[in-house]
Amino acid sequence: METSLTDKDYKNFKQLLEYFVSYLEFLEATKGSSDTNKKVRELAKDVPLYNDEDPRKRKFEDFVNKHGEERVARSGQGYKGGLIQEGIKEWCDYNVNKICISANNVNKAATYFSKPSYLHWFGTTLNIDIETHGKDKDKTITKLKITLNKKDIGEEKSPKELGLFDGKDPNTTLKAFLDKYYSILKVVLKIEIKNLLKANHNVILTGAPGTGKTYLSKQIAKEIAGDDESRVGFVQFHPSYDYTDFVEGLRPVKTTDEEKNGGTIVFERKDGVFKKFCKEALSAPDHKFVFIIDEINRGELSKVFGELFFSIDPGYRGEDGRVNTQYQNLVEKGDEFAEGFYVPKNVYIIGTMNDIDRSVESMDFAMRRRFAFKEITPESRVDMWDEADFGKKDLIDMLKRMKRLNEAIDKVPGLGSAYHIGPSYFLKLKECSKEKLWDYYLKGLVFEYLRGMPDADKYLKDIKDAYDNNGNEKSEEDISD
Repeated sequence: METSLTDKDYKNFKQLLEYFVSYLEFLEATKGSSDTNKKVRELAKDVPLYNDEDPRKRKFEDFVNKHGEERVARSGQGYKGGLIQEGIKEWCDYNVNKICISANNVNKAATYFSKPSYLHWFGTTLNIDIETHGKDKDKTITKLKITLNKKDIGEEKSPKELGLFDGKDPNTTLKAFLDKYYSILKVVLKIEIKNLLKANHNVILTGAPGTGKTYLSKQIAKEIAGDDESRVGFVQFHPSYDYTDFVEGLRPVKTTDEEKNGGTIVFERKDGVFKKFCKEALSAPDHKFVFIIDEINRGELSKVFGELFFSIDPGYRGEDGRVNTQYQNLVEKGDEFAEGFYVPKNVYIIGTMNDIDRSVESMDFAMRRRFAFKEITPESRVDMWDEADFGKKDLIDMLKRMKRLNEAIDKVPGLGSAYHIGPSYFLKLKECSKEKLWDYYLKGLVFEYLRGMPDADKYLKDIKDAYDNNGNEKSEEDISD
């Protein structure tokens, strides 16, 4: 996948930063106005910093002239749509993702110049925050800095260094700033999940079909546990999976007593897959071990985990979480868990689930409390297209189709982001046409979403039209290379 940024991307980024700076300074300077109905141009006269030659005023007025006064939202979160994002839509798309503006000022006395107001990469905690100088309405933005999960990573530049409002093409400093911001995007999701796993020991990745949750889990597990495959465990739950498979149970064993026609069948206590894994972890306490439970909600969790509900709790890792299992009286002396079972502190659990699956029950609240949940959105996983060697034009077409498809799904009553369709489905375009992708893969999935709904045929047609781009937006043949 071609991920290098284009001249158009840099120009869009400069436009976005210029508007962001002038927009926030304007909002800060006019906040708390007693006349809430005052027009934007009238409010601009009250801005002490702005004079007719101030390029920020010109930039903001250019925006107002182009979009109209009603387009200037006083606050909002870009990722939720609305005016604040609509106004910058021509500047915010970068290859296969977008940048949003959040400008929040819940109470009139608060300041826009705070953490709630920032640029952020959609679906991540990768932000561009601000530093300011001055007092009250004379405040100006002096620094733009990249932060990840609210932590400063040491990348910051002044508006002047970035060449904002100089009327010239993007300079090398601005290009390097966007390059850094964009490069972090490729790893930010993994960083977030690893940090979440480190803090909680138990994480469940949930999200729409086709977002590659299982593959992502395996990648993260390998990065945490290292190249030794024995430190990564994997199991996929299903309705017939139970405690004896996972923890321990009585299993039939054939004896070797030849006098009895080659042996007889007896029952012995045997460790389940998770208990075996925990013993391996005990043997190497200086290493991290990761156990993946795929489709975790497809099993009957109270039946599978039993008393392990207690011992997998992040607060009871190690011997503090020791419990007597159902077959504790049969555990041999000398066994690592002869005095009771516990989950070692170096064991981490990643579960995956799709909570819209109608064939399974919702997850037990006791289990939900013991896991941190991370939603994997389609937009956050388009990096899976990297290895497929699609061209830039194909990538943008795929992104737009996926976006239109999911927006159409959102319009169906009762559906929402959990029913979105992820990027892994679009990998099939390496082997089939766009028409066959719909006919053989997407149509059936959408039909299941709509099964039993009134007007299902109408919604199916609407979603198909969105996928085909029938009447949704103009074709973009002038994509920059």
